[in-house]
Amino acid sequence: MKREAHVVYDASFHPGLNIIRGENSSGKSTVLDFLFYGLGGDLNDWREAALACSDVTLEVLLNGQPAVLSREISQSSGRPMRILIGSLADAMAGQAEWGLYPYKRSLNKESFSQVIFRLLGMPEATGDANSNVTMHQVLRLLYADQLSPVDRIFRFERFDTALTRQTVGDLLCGAYDNSLYRRQLRLRAAEKEYSDATTEWRSAMSAFTGSEHAITLEWVDAQRTVLEQELASTHAEAEKLEELIFNAEVSDGLTIEEQKSTYAELVKAQQGLLTAQSDRDALQLEIVDSDRYIDALEAKLDQLRDAEVSADAIKGITFIYCPSCYAPLDQEVEQHACSLCKSPFDKGRAQSRILSVINETGIQLRQSRQLQTDRLEEATALDAQIAEATRVWNGLSERYKLLNRLPSTELRARTRSIYARAGYLERQIEDLGQKSALIERIDALSRARATLNAEMSSLKDFIEASERGQREQLVRAYTLIANNTARLLREDLLRQDTFSKAESIEFSFGDDRLSVNGESFFSASSMVYLRNSFFASFLQSALIDRSFRHPRFLILDTIEDKGMEPERSHHFQNLLASISSNTDTDHQLIYATAMISPDLDNTGYVVDRFYTHDSRTLRLI
Repeated sequence: MKREAHVVYDASFHPGLNIIRGENSSGKSTVLDFLFYGLGGDLNDWREAALACSDVTLEVLLNGQPAVLSREISQSSGRPMRILIGSLADAMAGQAEWGLYPYKRSLNKESFSQVIFRLLGMPEATGDANSNVTMHQVLRLLYADQLSPVDRIFRFERFDTALTRQTVGDLLCGAYDNSLYRRQLRLRAAEKEYSDATTEWRSAMSAFTGSEHAITLEWVDAQRTVLEQELASTHAEAEKLEELIFNAEVSDGLTIEEQKSTYAELVKAQQGLLTAQSDRDALQLEIVDSDRYIDALEAKLDQLRDAEVSADAIKGITFIYCPSCYAPLDQEVEQHACSLCKSPFDKGRAQSRILSVINETGIQLRQSRQLQTDRLEEATALDAQIAEATRVWNGLSERYKLLNRLPSTELRARTRSIYARAGYLERQIEDLGQKSALIERIDALSRARATLNAEMSSLKDFIEASERGQREQLVRAYTLIANNTARLLREDLLRQDTFSKAESIEFSFGDDRLSVNGESFFSASSMVYLRNSFFASFLQSALIDRSFRHPRFLILDTIEDKGMEPERSHHFQNLLASISSNTDTDHQLIYATAMISPDLDNTGYVVDRFYTHDSRTLRLI
């Protein structure tokens, strides 16, 4: 933590159990608040000493890879986060770039929660009102603070919903997976597409309301044939009249002006049609090129993930013999050097680069898909524009052909009547052309609805099967958490009779409640012990079962709340140390205490020094 350029707190936390010790009101809770906030939590009730600081910076390991998170201290909620994929040493040496990410996502920018979830390999779960779960919501289940009610599971928040709490709890229990989440998103999009197609289909069908004939292309073709025959007959009659007019050698200046005007309109219509067709052809090339680019990005993302997994699994290749001449190689090689060419390398930095490229590729893929959607919408609009321009051009072309023959003499009135009839027939044929296009659109929409309906049925079957698997996962996870909680309660000192006989542990993330053997109300200190036991058991269950999506991280600031006696607190601290030491799974458990267990004091579990009123956690002066 810093106050402008001055470092006010700098401590190293290690894997496993971490104990922050010190006198009451010496600033231990302030440090834990900083950890919560630096990891993405949202804080409005800052302590006075914390507000004197300017920013907090944390170096973290996300799935074993280093990253640096930094946030400005502010009383305003929803502050952004700066993220650097790499170590703190990389950041200080300027060997990696910072990225600034907002608290909430937008169309053009990812939130920092999305970035951290991706680095953790966690799916983006949807909570209440189609809002996505954030790091803040997840951390509410990983930080037991002093100000939250002891009868609740989650860190207290004035405005939250049962659905959001349940989603977060189920997510950490392993009930979400990426394939299900992607199909749920696709189902939501397909349902929207189906609804839009149905609305457009009904609108198109309304144009034929009251029609006494079948709405088919065959009927349109038959009607067009009748009209074209009548039009041909009209043209023949007009030609006879024009022959008589020509023989009378009488000219008509008015028709010449109409001919010139029609020609000018025809040229203008042709230019508009050519422009629209040229724009459509250029756009089609962009669409095809973008499809290939999106496919390449998706393939690249899959290859990068495979590369990350392969690199982590192989851990490097050691050669005993030269692959060219098969001569034995010198095995005295430095730890971080190639066994073949002896060049130094840094595996951690290479893996960090892979994660950085995965992050950047994910952003490029999302932006490319959005641009492709915009191009497809533009192509649809251009298709409609080309169809209308073609219709206008055809009409003007036919009219210009007719006007090339100059009517005159006393037969002018009859000739114009013939032309009027021809114009009416042409408009009828144009109307049939519009109906033909509309029928083709109805057929296309019907096919699209059928395709979408089949896709939605397939998606629903997959989602139903996956959700059934999730329910089984939740039963397994809930049972494991309940059993571990009951065991911790039974190992408590004899202070609460119900705890010593604990068999049935019931909890609800949505209702935010815990009960033991059907009871929910105990003494204040026992409620603290129950809540801490639940959090510790949740972590312990995740250490046992890899199917959990729990980050294997926990902060406890309630070890001795509500009159917890020293002996009982010491006993619980020893149980936490036992949980942490009896596992090979990477994790981090951090708690603060004013009365550390004698068995744990002055051990490797302790973080930094012992804090007092005279030597507090934050060195503000």
